[in-house]
Amino acid sequence: MNNTMRATLIWSLGAVIFSLVGVYIALNSNGVWYSIVSAVLVLLAGVTFAARAILSLRASDPNI
Repeated sequence: MNNTMRATLIWSLGAVIFSLVGVYIALNSNGVWYSIVSAVLVLLAGVTFAARAILSLRASDPNI
């Protein structure tokens, strides 16, 4: 496994973990403002990880 595929896997796993945690926090926030803000921040981190995974995947195969 080359380094770009390994990086893609790591970024993808980070995106999944952050997204799942963000959704869990959002569902259990009970309308508390700081829980909602933290859920949004964690979901934004998940989106950032997903974007990095896509960029890493595109760097590994120029035909995509």
